[in-house]
Amino acid sequence: MYTRLLLMLASLLPCAAAAHACSVVPDTMRAARIHAPGGPEALRVERVPTPTLGAGDVLVRVHYASINPVDWKLQEAGRLPFPATPGGDFAGEVVAVAPGVTTFACGDRVAGIVDPRERSGSYAEYVAAPVAALVPAPPAFTLQEAAAYPTVAVAAWRYLVGAADVRPGERVLVHGGAGGVGSMVVQLAKARGAQVIATASARNHDYLRALGADDVIDYRSVRFEDVVRDVDIVVDTVGGDTLARSPDVLRDGGRLVTLVGQAPAAVCTQGRIVCPATPPWDVQAGLNGVAPLIAAGQLRVHVDGLYPLAQIVQAQQHNRAGSTRGKVVVAIAADNVASASGDDVAAVRLPLQAYLDGHATGQRRHFQRAFADDAVLLGFKDGRYRRWPARDYIDASSSGRVPADEAKRTRHVRQITVTGDVATAVIELDYPDMKALDHMTLLRQGDAWKIVVKAYHAWTPGTAEGAAAVR
Repeated sequence: MYTRLLLMLASLLPCAAAAHACSVVPDTMRAARIHAPGGPEALRVERVPTPTLGAGDVLVRVHYASINPVDWKLQEAGRLPFPATPGGDFAGEVVAVAPGVTTFACGDRVAGIVDPRERSGSYAEYVAAPVAALVPAPPAFTLQEAAAYPTVAVAAWRYLVGAADVRPGERVLVHGGAGGVGSMVVQLAKARGAQVIATASARNHDYLRALGADDVIDYRSVRFEDVVRDVDIVVDTVGGDTLARSPDVLRDGGRLVTLVGQAPAAVCTQGRIVCPATPPWDVQAGLNGVAPLIAAGQLRVHVDGLYPLAQIVQAQQHNRAGSTRGKVVVAIAADNVASASGDDVAAVRLPLQAYLDGHATGQRRHFQRAFADDAVLLGFKDGRYRRWPARDYIDASSSGRVPADEAKRTRHVRQITVTGDVATAVIELDYPDMKALDHMTLLRQGDAWKIVVKAYHAWTPGTAEGAAAVR
């Protein structure tokens, strides 16, 4: 009731007060909830009351949330105030602020982290978050990427910079380099001038080299201590036997930090290596620390799966399987993701979303992720036929800037169909100066999907061809 009362009062007060509320917030929302300790299968999407604002809070309409292992670990351990809405990471749009809050205003695009042990989590259409848990969404990221990076970026900064104090020229070994935190540590270490070695399965070696890893070790076929010596820092995201064997590869005075468990007490007390204390969890320090690197293109986040809220069980199961490359993201708003079902649909959505992200940001990397190297475009624009290679289309579309009229542009996936190793999709684009229907054909290429053919029908509103197109 507090949020709704605030909105009603804002509409009656002068304009300065009205800035605190920018849209009507519904009394209820969709959220994924869990009523007792359990894993992903215990989650249910329900309609629940929209969170109310406390002192210093901001209400955010969540566009995307992402999955972290801590989400399902808290569920299973019974460490949530059941019934609970799990989830920490999110990105979206500010729709209301509590009295006295001036850091953010309605309409701001933000990213952040909430603690589901203390309040309703991010697997929901709205989240009330304290100002200290939020930052402006990085302009270089789409909202999908902005939802994927907060927890892993804060963790990477906390352990590599805050605890290990990485310095230029040092050698850093990262265990579990392809995971969410590990991939951030690899990039952060490289950006700060370190030489980076990472352990990962063979399928992730090219991915890690693209992130900046100087050397990659296949932990399934090689014992890392047999090929690595005298590193300055070990960052462990795996734990167990991997952690226990890690002191052997450190030089005298080297630093060992782990996100999983605790370093062996005997090793830390002998004095040969250092087990630095971990600083407190600090969202602002971590996200502000990585902000310049994101702006410079030195820090990116890989989205390994995109699911609608209705498939929150599958999204958590994907993360829990333990082979995630980067992050798994959940599209909370119904229009952010197609509602098709099937085991491969989440993977097919990734290149389609990358295509949409390219249009939204003008960034070449999104288009390159969407299309196969030999992809072609063919179709009609205002009645004129053209056939051209996707590489030319990418050159023409990669302005490097957000379109000036982006607020007036809409685009969404109408449908997805998957048949074996072939998928088709229809995308609708609605711009002030152009409307289009894109019919995409995608093929499975290894462990990923790529657009191989874009057949399009596009027209300019108000022209004779446009009038004919809509008849």
